[in-house]
Amino acid sequence: MYMNPLMTDIEFRELATKCQEGIATEEEQAAFDEAYQLLLNRHPSWDTERMGEKNALREEIYEGLVSRVNKHKANHKVYSIARYMSAAAVLIIVGVAAYLFLNKSDRKEQSLAAKIVPGTNTATLTLGDGRKINLSDAENGALVEQTGIQITKSADGQLLYKVEGTEEGVDQSKISYNTVETPKGGQYQIILPDGTKVWLNAASSLKFPLSFASSVDRKVELNGEAYFEVRKDKSHPFKVINEGQEVEVLGTHFNINGYKDEGAIKTTLLEGSVKVSSTYGVNSEEVIIRSGEQAVLTKRGIEVVKKDIEQVVDWKNGDFIFQQESLKDVMSKIGRWYNVKVVYDQDVNQKLTFSGQMSRSNSIFEILKSLESTDEIKFEIKESTIKVTNKD
Repeated sequence: MYMNPLMTDIEFRELATKCQEGIATEEEQAAFDEAYQLLLNRHPSWDTERMGEKNALREEIYEGLVSRVNKHKANHKVYSIARYMSAAAVLIIVGVAAYLFLNKSDRKEQSLAAKIVPGTNTATLTLGDGRKINLSDAENGALVEQTGIQITKSADGQLLYKVEGTEEGVDQSKISYNTVETPKGGQYQIILPDGTKVWLNAASSLKFPLSFASSVDRKVELNGEAYFEVRKDKSHPFKVINEGQEVEVLGTHFNINGYKDEGAIKTTLLEGSVKVSSTYGVNSEEVIIRSGEQAVLTKRGIEVVKKDIEQVVDWKNGDFIFQQESLKDVMSKIGRWYNVKVVYDQDVNQKLTFSGQMSRSNSIFEILKSLESTDEIKFEIKESTIKVTNKD
């Protein structure tokens, strides 16, 4: 079979595969060589961006071929050194051509994906007087002092609120509220004036007073997702307000996921106990949840379920852990962390479920390839948009 001017891409790929596997006939090998030579004539220059570094690529292919050549030598009579080197050269040429064409789409995807990077510690602090501080650009050390409260950025990316003297010495008549807001592709850790630690996930915000001393409770407002380690203070309950929900604790560790596009507020307890109250409508509802339980609040009410704690706080620990999660939920997490828009072909089943664990520091290319390995879906990247389609 010789080169046909109308040879399709599929036919060429099939030939390349046979040549790589060493099962091509002499005629098929000749047809492939002819096609390869025509392509070289059409593209005489080496495209580093598309093909990679020439020497590195040659080494990568050569390593894969050596084992095949050695196996061939073990099973057949030994050729002269000149003939062996000639055969190896042919194998490398064929390997390069096959490698380029079989991996062209991957390399293009990698090039596009390189522009999409994992999230980082980045947030904006809005002071009570309306001033905004970009915490990514701000230098480490003291940022500002407000009514007896020193606000500091630490070297490890934390925002610390420290009372100068005692809280009784803070001018309570001038207490204002600060807001820390993370964008898509951002996260940040805050230590509140009472010592409570808060980890803020991507596309989230936390509003809180500069001092809790004059209040009967310690009340903060959350949009999005955050993990709390609340400092114990029995005389001042800690309350987190979401749209439609209030969580009250004395001192404990818990996670709240209240992204509006997810249709529910999920409060998960790691230790201790908390009271979750619904503020939807005129009929309030409240439940007490304990370690390992999650309260799922919707407009229909509150449902308490058992939950894997490690999976809930995966984001805080730098991972994605999926346990029978729907495609829609998986891609929502990926979209927020990598700051990309996700769109779906009309016939894609967004209820497909996935399980697995991946690092949030992985490239978007690695993440998507892992999901594609299920042979259910595939992805196309265009600028900052990921399109999800069914696999052919």
